[in-house]
Amino acid sequence: MKILYAEWMKELDTRAIHEIGIPSIVLMENASQAAARVIARAFPQPEYKNALIIVGKGNNGGDGIACGRILWQKGYGVEFILLSAPGQLNPDPKTNFQIIKNLNLTFLILKTADDLRKRLEQYNPQDTFIIDSIFGTGINQPINDDFYSPLIRLVNESGFKTVSIDVPSGLSENFLPDQSDHIRAAHTVTFLCPKISHFYPDGNKHCGNLEIVDIGIPRSLLENEKYYIQLIQPADFRALLKTREIDSHKGHYGHCLNISGSLEKPGAGILSSYAILRAGAGLCTIATDEQNRTLAVQAHPEIMTLLYKKLDDIIKRLDEFNCILMGPGLGNTKQTYDMTTRFIQDAKVPIILDADSINIFQMGKDFLKVKRDFPIILTPHPGEFSRLTGISIKEIQKNRIRLSREFAAEYNVVVILKGHHTVIATPQGRVFINETGNAGMASAGIRDVLVGLISGMIAQFYNHYDQDTILQAAVFLHGFAADLAAKQTGEIGLTATDILNFIPRAFINLDEFKTQFPFSG
Repeated sequence: MKILYAEWMKELDTRAIHEIGIPSIVLMENASQAAARVIARAFPQPEYKNALIIVGKGNNGGDGIACGRILWQKGYGVEFILLSAPGQLNPDPKTNFQIIKNLNLTFLILKTADDLRKRLEQYNPQDTFIIDSIFGTGINQPINDDFYSPLIRLVNESGFKTVSIDVPSGLSENFLPDQSDHIRAAHTVTFLCPKISHFYPDGNKHCGNLEIVDIGIPRSLLENEKYYIQLIQPADFRALLKTREIDSHKGHYGHCLNISGSLEKPGAGILSSYAILRAGAGLCTIATDEQNRTLAVQAHPEIMTLLYKKLDDIIKRLDEFNCILMGPGLGNTKQTYDMTTRFIQDAKVPIILDADSINIFQMGKDFLKVKRDFPIILTPHPGEFSRLTGISIKEIQKNRIRLSREFAAEYNVVVILKGHHTVIATPQGRVFINETGNAGMASAGIRDVLVGLISGMIAQFYNHYDQDTILQAAVFLHGFAADLAAKQTGEIGLTATDILNFIPRAFINLDEFKTQFPFSG
């Protein structure tokens, strides 16, 4: 499923109108019919009797007017609260306003927030809901004024459940939610595809239950490389999980070298190594010192060890491995820098770099630009990406897609920017967004499990499937395992070990997955 910037959605609207010949008023009617069906399911009769539609002057307001008229036809009582005079409405909203006027439906032209307060006092929040059609995805400036801000705050504090058309008014891909007054919706109905503002910057929690509806724009128009952002879905990688051949053995599923862990952080190497095996890799060897070697084997005897005292002890054995993981718990030292740069020069297999093998790039990263035949995969969290780029965490959170994509292209690496809705950005410009995972993952060791899962799947599948498919599977299944674990443990107290234990269930229970972003045809 594609995810669209506001400008892309506007472009697709324009192409549907001018290239395909679908009149804009037809698209508005299609959108409103589909939204009304979703809203009627969310607010069923006879429990809910009334809808109050708050109408902005743009096309989002036109969607609200048409949707309210359709709900009236379904038997709801409706009242339209216009935030501008009818003469100020855009052409299609003006047409829809004329229809409700001809039907003698009730409308009020609002002048102040106090007018809205008085109208809300005439209704019961137990049987009435609000439809927010004030602003769509196109706003560029935060809402902080004397007219819209009090209205939005009043709606949020009113006790009425709100459903937003396209996006909760006041949210935007252009600024952080806390910079603007915005609707906090119980439900959001959006058109054709989810939008960036439903995800970033951190818009998802303000949308409530989000559903995507078809409005008649031909999906063939989406088949363009410029619309490069995809929401990861199980269908995108299910082929990886096919039943293994009955005569297969561990040599068929890859051998990963894990250079991780230190005296202070031995657990990072152990967790990531076991995750490599949980991912299905045939073999995992952890390169470590004598003390951590004992800890690793005691924790999981399936893990093999490579004892090293100097770098060449590892270099001479590189041909044995299908991929290399470096960094978790390794230490931000000159030795880590020397090891990382040497492996990038000498290894002939994919390399996954995490934690301290990313932090060391503060000492220099231009050598990443060297042309090579194998991928380098960086897995930073926002703090590490900030140190890597010199850009503030706040700016990164505002522009996760653009900044990760630009870095991936400039340095010829894959960037997996971890966090809520993890971003995968490839050197070719493709971007994949993950929807699995939960707040319980804010815990020690969780990302060690993720990089182990990525490495194990790369070791296992790299010679048989494309890299993008493998990475989508690893990131998705990591979050899905956490979601399955949280159903039993709850989010509070969820640990990295819990996720490790649920990885096999994530593989076999993939059909249980329920997307946060259902599509209504």
